Amino acid sequence: MKKLRFNVEVIIGDRYESTDSLTKNEVNDWLLNIQKQDILKVETENDYWEDVPEDLFKLLKTNIEDKNYEYTMAKGHLWLEMEILLEP
Repeated sequence: MKKLRFNVEVIIGDRYESTDSLTKNEVNDWLLNIQKQDILKVETENDYWEDVPEDLFKLLKTNIEDKNYEYTMAKGHLWLEMEILLEP
């Protein structure tokens, strides 16, 4: 199995009425309801997506449900870092 690091940038709330601070529980609750259109980009060491493929979105959602991520937040943007095990 290979472990791959993903960096994900998402918009929290409305683009014009965005928040700069949420509690950890509020972030997790929001992420549990994330939609593909909320994701601005996903990056790995070698790849980049602005239009996230459905299979990748499902992997990201599973990681979020498992609370397997770290995040930083500023100006209504949330940056997630997560590692996902990929089967060969």
